[in-house]
Amino acid sequence: MKAKLDRIEEINHDVKTFWFKTEKPVRQIAGQFTEISLPHQNADDRGVRRWFTLSNSPKDKDLSISTRFFVDESSSFKKNLEALKPGATISLADPMGDFVLPKNPKIPLLFVAGGIGCTPFHSIVKYLRDTNEQRDIHMIYAANQLEDVIFTDLFSTLEQFEIILTNPPINWTGKSGHIKADYIFEKSDNGNRHIYLSGPE
Repeated sequence: MKAKLDRIEEINHDVKTFWFKTEKPVRQIAGQFTEISLPHQNADDRGVRRWFTLSNSPKDKDLSISTRFFVDESSSFKKNLEALKPGATISLADPMGDFVLPKNPKIPLLFVAGGIGCTPFHSIVKYLRDTNEQRDIHMIYAANQLEDVIFTDLFSTLEQFEIILTNPPINWTGKSGHIKADYIFEKSDNGNRHIYLSGPE
């Protein structure tokens, strides 16, 4: 389907959210993703299509993706995406994927996000806030440094929200280092929570 870029929102120093208006109503479940087609000249070997999680709540009137940009390492796709102006038209696939909430709202959950892998959780948590639905959710958010952490105002509304930094600032009092499997298992109440993992391989 066709979609027009409505606006670009700067989230932090290297993350932007792109909001699109679609040509027709879209059925979306929080946590799903889409494929964007962005043909451009001199495309590199990473091509003109890319998968992105939809970071908006299904209750929002527009669709959004949130992605990170690297000054010297961005692909030709990312460079052309970043250069889009409001009103530009792109092609979006219908939302797809099963990284969604379980139907049973009583199942306790553990969300584990690495870097920009927090985007499906943003969609899910915002949807829960939009609908006033209560779920038992703990979240661990791992990032390289504190300035890389995004959407904290929303995630802080969860029952338990923890940030782990690989390179923390000097005055950091939270947990630091890399997330280990045994730590995730411990935080899942020894396997009693459904675990959702999203982030770099």
